[in-house]
Amino acid sequence: MLTLAAVTNEAYRVRLDNSGDPIPPLAGLTAARRDSAAFQIVLQSDFQYSVSVRPVEWFSRKAGVRGHHERIRVAVDSPFETQLDLEGFMTDQDDVKKADVLLKQDVVESPANLPTGVWVETKIPADAEPGEYPVTVSVYISRYGEDEKKVFSYTVPLKIYPFVLPEPENRKLYVNLWQHLSSVARHHDVALWSDSHFAVLEKYVAAISALGQKSVTLCAGQIPWGGQGCTTDRENPGNLFEYSIIPITKKKNGEFIYDYSKMQRYIDLCGKYGINGDIEIFGLVNVWQKLIPTPLVENYPENIVLRYLDESDGALKYVRDRERVIDYIKSLESYFIRTDQIGRVRIAADEPGDIDRYRESLELLKSVAPSFKCSTAINHAEFVEEFKDSISTFAPFLSCVTREYARLKEHKEKFPDKKMLWYVCGYHHVPNNCISNPLVDNRAIGLLTDRIGFDGFLRWDFCLYPDDPRKDIRYSHFGTGDVNFVYPAHNGDVLLSLRYKNLKRGFDDHALVSALREKDPAKADALLGKVFDFSADDPEAFDERRRSCHGNVDQARNDPDAVISRDWNDFDALKTAVLEALGE
Repeated sequence: MLTLAAVTNEAYRVRLDNSGDPIPPLAGLTAARRDSAAFQIVLQSDFQYSVSVRPVEWFSRKAGVRGHHERIRVAVDSPFETQLDLEGFMTDQDDVKKADVLLKQDVVESPANLPTGVWVETKIPADAEPGEYPVTVSVYISRYGEDEKKVFSYTVPLKIYPFVLPEPENRKLYVNLWQHLSSVARHHDVALWSDSHFAVLEKYVAAISALGQKSVTLCAGQIPWGGQGCTTDRENPGNLFEYSIIPITKKKNGEFIYDYSKMQRYIDLCGKYGINGDIEIFGLVNVWQKLIPTPLVENYPENIVLRYLDESDGALKYVRDRERVIDYIKSLESYFIRTDQIGRVRIAADEPGDIDRYRESLELLKSVAPSFKCSTAINHAEFVEEFKDSISTFAPFLSCVTREYARLKEHKEKFPDKKMLWYVCGYHHVPNNCISNPLVDNRAIGLLTDRIGFDGFLRWDFCLYPDDPRKDIRYSHFGTGDVNFVYPAHNGDVLLSLRYKNLKRGFDDHALVSALREKDPAKADALLGKVFDFSADDPEAFDERRRSCHGNVDQARNDPDAVISRDWNDFDALKTAVLEALGE
């Protein structure tokens, strides 16, 4: 029989062990117009059971000849369009299965005495009438040959405020999640840069644009990250190589042809979904190249990898001549100038370790293609001063931000024309986006960006996958989920995650606070105190105290020493207060 039916908030994570926090009850929901309101339903039976989110027939092959199987169906009555998604589990670093992936199937089965989660999200139209609406959850049970019986009902009040949330592409927050296009092709079994590949990529672009994504990620050289160490990992293997989107051909007459059509097709696809910010190009500087220890190109500061088809003999070959690399870079610059896109282009670097080599690479780049601007993810604040004349977008790591905030803030004020983002990766960080982190950490990202006064947030992952991401997303020493926010569906679609949804909620929060900041900056700062226990003028205190937050402890821990709240109710109270202030 049904032993658990609970309605809880969007930041609770169902897990298949008994160490999670008690399920917090949900008293109500608040939303702006053109917003969404989300919650979860947690179910459990002391008998083997299935859960369905649509009125479909289901017979389990595990039921045996007597049909001993409990069928549970969930229905939600809402005045607005509402989507129900069953939650799938991923094994975390502690070997505990935890809910993360949002499935598109109608039914899941569960053994007895283990919980199942259902994600419920109601979309609020921009023209919705402000006011309070009931959202009612009903749970039905039946066994084979029996009519369903309603065994649970719960009504959640939804309050809609007059403020209209701006469209993602029109928001101030600069979101830059790197896209790994080759990974998408591999895991959807489509040929690289084929029509089928672009058909699948459109699903990913639609998903990332809904977050407010601004940048386009492209590779103009082969394996710029060297496969992220995938050749040495045996415990959690994965092919993480990324390839250039620009095919090169050497004609029989010796002329080199650079085909920019596939690159432009992806840029245009992103533009179709409102992604019109920087075009970040990887593979030309700061190449992470360990697989080819001897540089292919002599007298060149980077171990750059450019491959071409030689039509004279039909063989694939590598560019080995310095002047040919320079010709390629000049041609790329010329293409972007000719197509009036040069102002958007950023030649990107990811955590340059050899500063002398990076400086030499930038000097060469500027000498041959002076119109190019650059972006880089960094670990030290002095990097800004060192490369202020060469780099337009800086993204310091979280620990760098908290350790050297005063210096970075000074640089931001000194160079107002440059974008200042921040990023996090790996694990053992607070906040972070791994499965081991509380889901509310994802929601904190947007508001933390506002709190520190930066322009946006960068993360190196959106859709990079190990060998079988539908079964196991663990990879190498990375935190589980460090490589992805979405999952590849078997039908060529994209499966979102609980982390994606909570990250989006945080970006929506940022849009609300930004609107209030234009109206009343002091009030915006004061309200942020509901979730951040540090001053906007002194976030360096964050560096000393954030370690007390225990980044790898799942669920929300009400730690009195936590510098960022991990209580969904605090974030919800902040949202409500902001919406009320915007309506005054």
